[in-house]
Amino acid sequence: MATETRDRKSVGNGAGPGAEVPKLSEGIELIGEYEGSGFKEAPYIARRGDGQVIQISHLLHSVAENSDGERNFGQVAERVSDDIGRKVSRDNVRFLVEKKLRPIGVLAAADGSSPKLKRPDALLALKFRAALIPEGAVRTVTTIFRPLFFPPVIVAVLAGIVAFDIWFFFVHGVAQSTRVLLYNPALLLVVVGLVALSAAFHECGHATACRYGGAKPGVMGAGIYIVWPAFYTDVTDAYRLSKAGRLRTDLGGVYFNVIFSLITAGVYYLTGFEWLLILILLQHVEILHQFLPFLRLDGYYIISDLTGVPDMFARIRPTLRSLIPGRKMDKRVEELKPWVRVVTSVYVIALVPTLLAVFVLMLISAPRMFATAWDSFFVQVGRLSVAFSDGKVLAGVAGIVQTITLVLPVLGITLTTARSSKSLGLAAWSKTTDRPKARGALVAASAAGLALAVFTLWPNGEYRPIQPGERGTIQGGLKQVKEIPTGRPGLTTERQSELGGAPLFSKTGQDPLSARPASGPEGTPSRGQNGPARPGAGGSSPDPGSGDRPGGSRSGRPDSKGSPRSGAGGGEPSGSGGGTEPRGTGGSNPGGSDQGGSSGGSGAGTEPGGGTPPSSGSGSEPPPGSGTPTPPPSGGSTP
Repeated sequence: MATETRDRKSVGNGAGPGAEVPKLSEGIELIGEYEGSGFKEAPYIARRGDGQVIQISHLLHSVAENSDGERNFGQVAERVSDDIGRKVSRDNVRFLVEKKLRPIGVLAAADGSSPKLKRPDALLALKFRAALIPEGAVRTVTTIFRPLFFPPVIVAVLAGIVAFDIWFFFVHGVAQSTRVLLYNPALLLVVVGLVALSAAFHECGHATACRYGGAKPGVMGAGIYIVWPAFYTDVTDAYRLSKAGRLRTDLGGVYFNVIFSLITAGVYYLTGFEWLLILILLQHVEILHQFLPFLRLDGYYIISDLTGVPDMFARIRPTLRSLIPGRKMDKRVEELKPWVRVVTSVYVIALVPTLLAVFVLMLISAPRMFATAWDSFFVQVGRLSVAFSDGKVLAGVAGIVQTITLVLPVLGITLTTARSSKSLGLAAWSKTTDRPKARGALVAASAAGLALAVFTLWPNGEYRPIQPGERGTIQGGLKQVKEIPTGRPGLTTERQSELGGAPLFSKTGQDPLSARPASGPEGTPSRGQNGPARPGAGGSSPDPGSGDRPGGSRSGRPDSKGSPRSGAGGGEPSGSGGGTEPRGTGGSNPGGSDQGGSSGGSGAGTEPGGGTPPSSGSGSEPPPGSGTPTPPPSGGSTP
């Protein structure tokens, strides 16, 4: 590479022979002031040739901007002084060039070379990234989806999801969808595949929003977020957009989750396949998961761009701690505008109770969901026995696959919960070292949470499978919360009686998907296999544990950024010259964990009901009909 030192030429401002002329590194782009900044003094943004985005001060930006390879230190000092309105000497410029701008790769070395620098290894960043879709293909995809960001389309989509959610969560419920899926384990494979598809679609949302705002999205690919596979999209170029453009890019992924939900709802309406609604439930769980600000998911970038602080990850906790009366304010918080602290605190304070409510509803629902899976396991085993006895080898092999498919998610959820709890516990214990009050509060809170979990999950007769006609709505879940003191909120004794004892179908020998709901004092059976009918089709469906009786009301008929924004870089800036992590769309995780990207986890937020081993149940188990129970059918039913 050519050297730009001018050994035999004197260049203005009293510069003698050998005067050095600084210049920008190869590939560096000075983007300019960070629009909508939440700092008291707005930072400036630069992007290196390797994609790493760097946050620098106005002074450093001015020095870099005037280092064109023609001006020496003295001439640069003159122009910088005019630019910032205060005197900057030649020696000041030399110091800033040698100690600040060259070490972070903004300016070339003294010999004119542009050495490659190691990118910072950002905390919780996506690892082992592999580009799968090149920029050209991404541009084609975003061209197709661009109209989805036209304002009238956005309004229509949001209105549609609000209307559907009211019907789904408050009228229809999730119980029958969960029940159909668990009694048809093969459908779990289909759901996993569609969840992976939704994760990829999520990333298309980020890329399309980025391009709609005027920035250039990069490649799309996959990587490992913590320990889970995740998709990502490089939208680092979104840093050049306005605050509105950056927020659109952040929300583009969950917006496409909403669109995916509406498409699924349309397919459900046309086909009546009850299990499809689980996809919509999972999309909502993933959206809530993505809003978490504590990991490098969409929520982190939303709060970062909402406040105008590109390295917000390092400031969320200090900002929350600053709310404690009498606590000394951290320097990282003092640099922020007051309203930034308010927005950050409100966002986190509003999100945490929502997550706690979802956790409690999941805890209440767990016994009945586990019981349904347990019952389904023995139904599948019975079908296997019949199939092989009749010489139907193919049906038997299919049954083995279904049985394995049923067991794996339960093991995965159990292991993930255990590992996550252990990691969080160890981290919290380490954080409270030498802080006795904090350690005491941690122990008390952990003990209370464990006690609630044990009290709720301990077998007390509520481990019974979800029955035909049960709904699982939000209002039913809230009523169940009031039943926690009974020790069996998921299925009270009164509710079990209404459900005819909530029998295990592996005991009665009845096909669980063709069984009809038990009739309550005021009810009539709803349609059999798929539970509640679609809108306008009539039918009735009681809420498990809510006191609703069969026939009580007409009802109708749901992914790794991420995610970790991983684009081309990874470091967090801290002060002048610090590295800002490049934006990748939050790694959507199709693999079913709650760490990074679009997750295929279990449903939450409503009380679908579930169950466990028959040994934990209590109460009678009268078969819905009369006569001798028939052996299980040899083939599985489909919704």
